[in-house]
Amino acid sequence: MLIIEQNRSAKPLLACLFIIGLVIIGTTYIDKQIGEITTDLMYVHITGALVILTLILAVRFRLKGSHGKAWALFLGAMTSWFIAETLWTVYELIYHVNPFPSLADVFYIAGYPFMLLFLINYIKPIKKAITRKMLVTAISVSIAMAIPGIYMAYSFDPKVSWFENIIATTYPIADSIIFVPAIIGISLFFRGEVNFTWSLICIGIVCSFLGDTGFQFAQFTETYYTGHPVDVVLLWSYILYAFGVYDHIKIFGKNIERNSNKISR
Repeated sequence: MLIIEQNRSAKPLLACLFIIGLVIIGTTYIDKQIGEITTDLMYVHITGALVILTLILAVRFRLKGSHGKAWALFLGAMTSWFIAETLWTVYELIYHVNPFPSLADVFYIAGYPFMLLFLINYIKPIKKAITRKMLVTAISVSIAMAIPGIYMAYSFDPKVSWFENIIATTYPIADSIIFVPAIIGISLFFRGEVNFTWSLICIGIVCSFLGDTGFQFAQFTETYYTGHPVDVVLLWSYILYAFGVYDHIKIFGKNIERNSNKISR
């Protein structure tokens, strides 16, 4: 039954991922300005929808248990990133200025502690399933992937201020930290220790990590523009989060229905 439900969820998810990639690449190919507007608006609308979905789930849990606290923290992360994406869009489309560094970065970075605490609280009930080998492997992979990101983010140009360098290097470090529990979560999913919701969120974190690394490389080589293929990967991360939350809302609703049927009997 669980496999059937996962297959039903997978089809619309794959369709959304495909459509996002097609729309961004297609509009950017037609005209970069159209691609920029389309991409920025997609960031705002998708993260806005994600905040609403997460709010529904957080209200239903009401801070009960580790998972209740976890979803409240996830709401904090998504709200922070929604504000960041909105500010980025305002800077780029309305004021026509470079959004980095700006107030948007404050909200981007502020979302990471919320996400880390979410992951810790969510994984806490199954921490005994995490082996030392799994933990060491996850940390090693994360460090190996973070080093080139930090190198690309840091600018040796004396015209770049120390503040800009701190902001830039914060991203790969923060990404590498939340990448560790994400790798562990995916490993636990394949071992049958965690549910489909958890796997989608962990895969979303991996997409975010890869997207940020790609963004840094594009910035490093001065080839980035809004509507770049790395934006597709970053938007995929939000879509994966949204489907993960929606999947958990459905699970929550079914559990309530089962409990009601037991009481009525």
